[in-house]
Amino acid sequence: MRLTPRRGTRRTVTIVALAAVTLALPAAVIAASQPTQTPYNARAITMTSAAPAAASAEGVLDGSGATANPGWTAGSSAGPVTVRRVSGVAGPFTAKTAMELTRTATGSGTGGGWALALAPLRNPQTFFVPGKVYRMEAWVRDTRSSGMSIGMLLANGNYGNRPADAAVYGKYADTAWHLITRTFVATAAGKADTAVYLALPSSGAFGFQVTGVSVKEFAAALPARTDITPEKILSFAGKAGTAPNAAHWNHETGGNGWGNEEVQTYTKSLDNAYLNGAGKLHITARKQTVKGTDGITRDYTSARLTTEGKVTVRAGSYVEAEIVAPVGAGVWPAFWTVGTATRTQGWPAAGELDILEGWGATPTIAHSAMHMAKAGAPKTDLPYGWGEAGGSTDLRESLDARPHRYGVYFDRNVVRFYIDRKPTMTVWAADAISSGRTWPFGGDQFLVLNVAVASGTPTTPMPRTMTVGDIFVHEGGTPF
Repeated sequence: MRLTPRRGTRRTVTIVALAAVTLALPAAVIAASQPTQTPYNARAITMTSAAPAAASAEGVLDGSGATANPGWTAGSSAGPVTVRRVSGVAGPFTAKTAMELTRTATGSGTGGGWALALAPLRNPQTFFVPGKVYRMEAWVRDTRSSGMSIGMLLANGNYGNRPADAAVYGKYADTAWHLITRTFVATAAGKADTAVYLALPSSGAFGFQVTGVSVKEFAAALPARTDITPEKILSFAGKAGTAPNAAHWNHETGGNGWGNEEVQTYTKSLDNAYLNGAGKLHITARKQTVKGTDGITRDYTSARLTTEGKVTVRAGSYVEAEIVAPVGAGVWPAFWTVGTATRTQGWPAAGELDILEGWGATPTIAHSAMHMAKAGAPKTDLPYGWGEAGGSTDLRESLDARPHRYGVYFDRNVVRFYIDRKPTMTVWAADAISSGRTWPFGGDQFLVLNVAVASGTPTTPMPRTMTVGDIFVHEGGTPF
């Protein structure tokens, strides 16, 4: 979700850099295969609280063309891609050689268009161990200053046999060397044909030089384990039909679209936010024609609650709630946090963590996302989440079928999202910063709960209710 328009911000859900985008893939020489979303399996892997003190051996056979036969291959639907080893390169690295990837064809190709290069790995079947943390990186240079995209991920030529969903993309309008890097947790072993997959522009002529392609096990920060007793509990105990605790919760009201063209009016009414008498909070969206406090008449009502100024979640904490989320076209439930510095720094500079967002038309998908500012542009949002590795999780059942635990840990080094206490998406500060973002998650956050009604004419019968159990805050790490 997002902040209120009174803070002068507007959010659109846009996928940028850092992670995977949908690629059109080989259809002839390298067989076509469209990437599909990983089904929900609760990421049943054993996580370690610390990676090795020293990085592992290099996983890439020859990431700079140091040998006469580095083994790189390439292909394209729009014409041949030339792979050439070049020497005498110089930049912020030690390598003296690089691999040059060029295509002179300008056609769009067939099957949607695709182009790629593959750098072979050594022993990918044993190199990647589920649960271990790795970092991949490469130095890239656009010899044409074209601003065209180049990406790096791990896959075979069919975009399969992936030990992780992580990817990183960059595009540059100069001929300087740029580092692209991504830290990730392996979720599967590799296969014999798993390689470093460089996603190249699907159409048009291009020229890239690439060197220092590397994949190594990495000593990345992960959440520590802390005591099982939470430091804070926001309880929803109370008499049925009464309001949530005013010492914890504020009501944000109005019907101004909230930067997302939402069509509901948020109210303080007990019709929209109330305790159920069994320790749960209900937030209910209803079809009601109401003129809000802002003087705008809308045909739907709901509630939006925040703990701003009342309850703070400190950096270095894990926050979790058990939620049954409503579904249906036009219904948009959310559990999220916003940086407490938003009043002074603004949005997205103060940061936002979307722990759970449901998009009712896709009832089995639970979304998580992060909002960070572009470096040097505090009002420009560079989000990370929806559609990227771990940002959208298929629960294989409707979000309203039963409760699930949705949580997040955040600090100055890492943000990790969880469903049912299993990790789904992890993002490290170093990767965010290297991709041109800021990292505001070393600061404190406050909580937000709401059910929005999306723009257009919702086709879902109302009312729709989100049920929220007690919210637990564990400081210093996760309790599991």
